[in-house]
Amino acid sequence: MLIGIGFGVLGRTGVFDGFNMFDGAVDLTILDHSIDWAANFDPHLILYIFLPILIFEAAFAMDVHAFKKTFTNSALLAVPGILGAIFLTAGIVWMIVSYGFGLTTWSWQVVLLFGAVISATDPVAVVSILKEVGASKKISTLIEGESLMNDGTAIVIFMVIFLGLTGNGIDHSPILEFFRVSFGGVLIGYLIGKIALFWIKRVNKDVLVEATIIVVSAYLTFFVGEHVFGVSGVLGLVTLGILMSGPGRTRISTEVQHFIHEFWEFTAFAANTLIFLIVGVVIAKRTVFTMNDVWMLLAVYVIIHVVRAIVISLLYPLMKRNGYGMTVTDAKVLWWGALRGAIGLAL
Repeated sequence: MLIGIGFGVLGRTGVFDGFNMFDGAVDLTILDHSIDWAANFDPHLILYIFLPILIFEAAFAMDVHAFKKTFTNSALLAVPGILGAIFLTAGIVWMIVSYGFGLTTWSWQVVLLFGAVISATDPVAVVSILKEVGASKKISTLIEGESLMNDGTAIVIFMVIFLGLTGNGIDHSPILEFFRVSFGGVLIGYLIGKIALFWIKRVNKDVLVEATIIVVSAYLTFFVGEHVFGVSGVLGLVTLGILMSGPGRTRISTEVQHFIHEFWEFTAFAANTLIFLIVGVVIAKRTVFTMNDVWMLLAVYVIIHVVRAIVISLLYPLMKRNGYGMTVTDAKVLWWGALRGAIGLAL
């Protein structure tokens, strides 16, 4: 992201504008055009190109047995937990707006939308650190499971509020819409996953064909869910990824499994890197901010950590009785490890 900000600053100050080297033999204006393109990157491309990679890879790489044991706690954090976080964050930010400390042009709907954007966790770096230091699988699986599920919840809530703001609101209960979008996404992922596994079973150890079926299934799930039926493509991808990593292990050829995991790991790394690079350029090239905005950012940083602590404290009595249980140390890791990442940036 810092590299992206660096390029954005150079583009904003016009360093590459009409810049030639070696008597015009090297024309760097193409770099200026590239920076402009990244600064005006269509956010829908992030959703439809990068998001399927990030979500599916995380679900596909998950230990299904550990996920089953941590499912209840993940669901607690991802549904009541994320709802609580969204409304608590929105409530505190609304107080800031009401007292005139900043963001004075924001309406209550915009504040709620901001709560949905800022509450989705994406702790890719945290999980990799936990693996490096040899932390127990239960805590890394819980963090990953929560992230996958609350991404779906946050995106569903975001879209319900966003459609209302843009004048395309739903004509029935938002609660019914939430369940329709959530369970509809799971159903799409399950059906496409079953078709893909049926197909893979009939392929005889062909690395490229099996990998292609899985890649197409991931993108098809997201596109059919989001664009065709208007349901959660994210939850569809989570369902598809778990199907592929659970029942799919016996269908995908042993020789192919290692290649596919390596392929998805690299693809997810590339997607994550490109998102942060592009966002860095957007921040440097297009944003106009004052010191008051910097103070607001610091205030929001504190707010999201306070809200996270409140949510975990409220859910802790339930979470310590479910699955693998929950210790105070686990709760601290869960609290501090709730980074925000590519999903929030995409939204």
